[in-house]
Amino acid sequence: MKNHRIIFVTGGAGYIGSHFVEAWSADSRFQNDRLVIVDNLSTGHAEFVDTLVANDPLAKHGPRITLEKIDLLDYAALEATFQKHRPDAVLHFAAKISVAESVANPELYRRNNVEGSENLLKAMRVHGCRKIVFSSTAAVYGMTSKTEPLTESDTLQPINPYGETKLAMENSIRAAAREWGLQAVIFRYFNASGASPSGRLGEWHEPETHLIPLLLESILGQKAPLQLYGTDYPTRDGTCVRDYIHVNDLADAHVRGLDRLLNDETDGAEVYNLGTETGTTVCEVIAAAEKVCEKKAAIEEKPRRPGDAAMLVAGCAKATKTLEWRPRHSQIEEILNTAARWQRKLSES
Repeated sequence: MKNHRIIFVTGGAGYIGSHFVEAWSADSRFQNDRLVIVDNLSTGHAEFVDTLVANDPLAKHGPRITLEKIDLLDYAALEATFQKHRPDAVLHFAAKISVAESVANPELYRRNNVEGSENLLKAMRVHGCRKIVFSSTAAVYGMTSKTEPLTESDTLQPINPYGETKLAMENSIRAAAREWGLQAVIFRYFNASGASPSGRLGEWHEPETHLIPLLLESILGQKAPLQLYGTDYPTRDGTCVRDYIHVNDLADAHVRGLDRLLNDETDGAEVYNLGTETGTTVCEVIAAAEKVCEKKAAIEEKPRRPGDAAMLVAGCAKATKTLEWRPRHSQIEEILNTAARWQRKLSES
């Protein structure tokens, strides 16, 4: 009989997953546990895993973190990994995340995101693992004309295949909770941003599609001017308002969700929004980045893109009440300071 808990982290070599692992490794509540990163490394980085293993502050008797390089679409390999480690809980970060790519290749997203998740749930059921934290997205809400923060009870109407696949994954989890007693914590949020204050982890996508790293690449002279889509929205400066959440705040929420599951405090499948409740305009992000980098950004103004809402901001009242979570590091200046430090390190490597 094993004398410690085993935690699986799918996509643990990726951006948000690796930051969760770093937060988990420093939390004394889990010092006797073991963590297995399950990742095919298609977008994750083995370098992140090596860094996490080498800098685990609570590792006293050998590594607590291991990597199993498998694809969730390979059910035989996944089942064998469950048989080998017998996990007590799963954190599910593994998914393709580009809206544009999902529109261009929806079948790829349905196969990777939905079928892979179904395989994961099947393996969990077979091996008696009934606890999962799922990293979803506020894209499940779709286009909205709301000018106040989204709540968990708002209508779910995703407008692209990426959002549709995440909603399908949520629905599968809810069905499993009804049918075989799965306990789940589901997190919905918009723009994960920033980098670990340790300097060891950060946003590293190839190709990059997110505003903040693209902006920093432009300011630091690595890329062409940033394209600004729309300056005539009904917002405080005419540009879109979006919710930028520091990746360490997201990691903290997932740690809290895991602890809630391991202490059997959940009721079926619980859903939480993670947001700042205010958001930041694109122009405000640009101004803050220029201040952090002490350089002006090259901006190329473009017309509005079809489908862009003026404001997309999530609330966090439920997460604050139940998980005692709040965005402690998501001021845009802190996000950009950590992101710029990481971007410089990435450019030098």
